Amino acid sequence: MPLDPATLIRLGVIASVDLQAARCTVRCGDPEEGEMETPAIRWIMPRCGDTRIWSPPTVGEQVVLLCPDGEIGAAVALTGITRDSFPALGSTLQERIDFADGAQLRYDPEAHHLEALLPDGATATITAPAGLTINAEAGVTINGDVTLNGTLTATEDVVAAGISLKSHKHGGTQPGGGQTGTPV
Repeated sequence: MPLDPATLIRLGVIASVDLQAARCTVRCGDPEEGEMETPAIRWIMPRCGDTRIWSPPTVGEQVVLLCPDGEIGAAVALTGITRDSFPALGSTLQERIDFADGAQLRYDPEAHHLEALLPDGATATITAPAGLTINAEAGVTINGDVTLNGTLTATEDVVAAGISLKSHKHGGTQPGGGQTGTPV
């Protein structure tokens, strides 16, 4: 008995998401002719081997259902279709990921610029047990207070409020073998 091609590939909308089970249900069909909802099915993730990406679908997101042998219960949901309620994020070559809380990751290959934008109250952590290296030929700028738990080592100089740690002078001392006392 030949398969009806309409049962192999269908359009649908995510109806529910079970994060613990990594499954979703999808509503598909024509509301006038009768909609149907899949049982809990898998969604296709960008990677799922040694490298894995977790990005669950959103209720209301449009998907393509791929139904092996026309079996809706064996379907998998392919995410990533734009629609009015979830429009495209841009119209340039800039790559972008937007999160539900307003956080954004952007890369503009034309400007060669990477940007991470976090909403108010958000924090960021980088954990690198063997060390962290920042190579910035044009320098690094930090806007805000810095707390350092450990030793700061500078190969050139440290300048605070225009005073060089390496070449500043102390008044009221005599040249020779004596040393000044510790800072007070």
